[in-house]
Amino acid sequence: MIVALEGKWQINDDEGEYAFAGNVPGTVQGDLVRQELVPHPYVGLNEEYMRDLENRSWTYVKEFEMDDLPTEENVELVFEGVDTLSDIRLNGRYLGSTEDMFLEYRFDIKDVLKIGKNVLEVHIKSPVKEARTLERAYGQLGAAEESIRTYIRKAQYSYGWDWGIRLPTSGIWRPVYVESYSRARLTGCTAYLGEKHDRNGMVRVSGYIVSSAGVGDPQNYRVEVRVDDAVISEFPIERVGNGVQFEGTFPLENIRLWFPNGLGEQYLYAFEFTLKYEGVDVCSEKTKVGLRTVKLTREEDAEGESFIFTVNDKHVFAKGANWIPADSILTWIRPEDYSRLLHMARDANMNMLRVWGGGIYEDKQFYALCDELGIMVWQDFMFASAEYPDHLEWFRRLSNEEVRETVRKLRYHASIVLWCGNNENNWGFDEWPMMTHEVNGEHPGNRLYLHDFPMICAQEDPSRPYWPSSPYGGDRANSAKYGDHHVWNVWSAWADYRSYGNDNGRFISEFGFQSAPHSRTIDFFARKEEQDILGRVVLNHNKQVDGQERILRFINSHFGLTTEFDAFAYLSQLNQAEAMKFGVEHWRARKYRTAGTLYWQYNDSWPVFSWSSVDYFKRPKALYYYTKKFYADILPIAHYERSDRAVRVMVVNDRYEDKIVNMLLEIWDTGGKQIWEKKYEGLQILRDSVSTIDIVNVDEMPMKTLSNMVMHVSVRCDEQEYENYLLFDDFRNMHLADPEVSYVREGDSLVFQCIRPAFGVHIVTEEECVPSDDFFTLVPSASKRVTCSSNRIEVRSLYNYLNKAREN
Repeated sequence: MIVALEGKWQINDDEGEYAFAGNVPGTVQGDLVRQELVPHPYVGLNEEYMRDLENRSWTYVKEFEMDDLPTEENVELVFEGVDTLSDIRLNGRYLGSTEDMFLEYRFDIKDVLKIGKNVLEVHIKSPVKEARTLERAYGQLGAAEESIRTYIRKAQYSYGWDWGIRLPTSGIWRPVYVESYSRARLTGCTAYLGEKHDRNGMVRVSGYIVSSAGVGDPQNYRVEVRVDDAVISEFPIERVGNGVQFEGTFPLENIRLWFPNGLGEQYLYAFEFTLKYEGVDVCSEKTKVGLRTVKLTREEDAEGESFIFTVNDKHVFAKGANWIPADSILTWIRPEDYSRLLHMARDANMNMLRVWGGGIYEDKQFYALCDELGIMVWQDFMFASAEYPDHLEWFRRLSNEEVRETVRKLRYHASIVLWCGNNENNWGFDEWPMMTHEVNGEHPGNRLYLHDFPMICAQEDPSRPYWPSSPYGGDRANSAKYGDHHVWNVWSAWADYRSYGNDNGRFISEFGFQSAPHSRTIDFFARKEEQDILGRVVLNHNKQVDGQERILRFINSHFGLTTEFDAFAYLSQLNQAEAMKFGVEHWRARKYRTAGTLYWQYNDSWPVFSWSSVDYFKRPKALYYYTKKFYADILPIAHYERSDRAVRVMVVNDRYEDKIVNMLLEIWDTGGKQIWEKKYEGLQILRDSVSTIDIVNVDEMPMKTLSNMVMHVSVRCDEQEYENYLLFDDFRNMHLADPEVSYVREGDSLVFQCIRPAFGVHIVTEEECVPSDDFFTLVPSASKRVTCSSNRIEVRSLYNYLNKAREN
């Protein structure tokens, strides 16, 4: 039986200023904003109002009535997530404390609960004062942003990041309830595919049996397993170490495998695990499980060592991005937010998201949707860009408990293909001046990543690999020749994006370029008079040091100088998209020598200038629309090799079958004249590979200069067209004429055409609307069909913004 304790609780602070009815699940900061007791922190410079709140402690009080007391042997008060350090009392009796935001806490209250009114109190301590006290006691460790965060097991980004607001929240952020049950309950039930032969295989199942009252004699229990409503078998339980578990295998015929997005179906078997005591059902746990195998293929080769995800014995090129929490106030994230973001990722042809290690272990819905949509998950553990005090026994114990519980809870999800120990900590040990401490000859945290976590993952989940850090591999953690690789000489070290062409990393798990969010998003946090490129409000919404200056520098490199804000915002998005296109095409053309690209970052946690492709309000940027094209399963690429004055034309085929395609190459000048054309009929492109179609010598073409030329590439495969283009020079050196873009409406679609080549064609709508395509390139010989529900639109292109930039 479950008695939910969600809804309204009374909340007050330790300084006596605030007393209000707040929400559970919820946070103090979220409630204060919603009730307009403090200004919205995402608007203007209001972030500063949050700084005082982080130093306070808060008391949550819930009164609830019990007409009868539960008769079951086990009666527990369950907190699925408290943010973060708290003391808990029921009816005046101290039950215990919480130490970790990510852990579930259960308290035996059978002898504390009473008929009539019960009073539950949760005293939540300041996440800043408590962490600062620990740092004073144990010493400062190296960390990006705020060093005190290393001592508290709380979402690390909440203390501020180079894309995130400083907003260390307090609250009860996940459900709380009273749960009563007979004898025992199941937890952590999972199934995975072990041995496989053709269409048949052996499935291994396991799980745990727990009880606050004690399990008793294991011989009295059995666990029945059903798959798609068919009874498979019953398994005994046994004591193993300090726990009680069941484990076993069974054969399954004609297995329907789970595949990543674009490579097969995502079939999910309905598993039901039923705990029986002397033949009588006690409880059950239902899960949907995709059966698949996954491994990291790491083999020595001429460039170092491969790093390839292999699913169901097939190599997979990982196409995706890094995921951060979708809000800085976590309880503002709604189910529809997860659904929209993940469906958008699937629709952009992504097959992997990396859950970054400075955020949270995501909501149950996140992983369930990734299972359904075929989005592989690279799952970091929540340790990021810092030294962590694993030389302190209490911290090491708590960290291991967190990881063990996380693996047990999430291991049944087919979408999770990798456990990863941390984000960038081992890279920091190698190269960052702030992370040079050692304790007994070891870097703080390495005992966790290199000893404890791999052992826990091997014990709890042998169905997928463990990786110590991201990046990691070779003599130095951020080696380009081994393991995964973060590429930050571009952007962070001020290198231009063409430097991606010199990077031959084996798996690119981070690389990125900043841009402005959608214009409506900017309007949310900055009034028109505040929309100045280097104004205070705009600077406060770009958390990277010199972030705006970098955007300006790279706009200047590729488009020319601008001081007009709207042009700056538009050009930043187009420049970001061009940068990611250049990098992804380089790495995809190296398929399996480089085996994946996960750009930084997919989403935002507040409205901000950042590296994201989808902004805080789920409004897609230019990069999102480019992603749909450069992550397509068929990708034509035209690469200009300047030293040879030749264009190498290639087609990447990610499908597991050979295809016959037709190709068209055209060169247009910016005045609208077709200079050259070549057609290819019945080309065979091999499965899961890169095919070089032609090498075109530009000196043999009838043109005097390349600066004003664009090559348009079109591939038709299975009645679908895949397009790309090649510029021979930067836009700032080109003379763009008015492309005269026009459109006609056909139902809910707009069909666009142009007189002269058009770049970055942008659909501006009066009402909220997300077109099916935007920021696209057009040439006179082709049309573009775009679904758009708005009836009031304006069409612009780079020509409009580039002229505006040059005028300024």
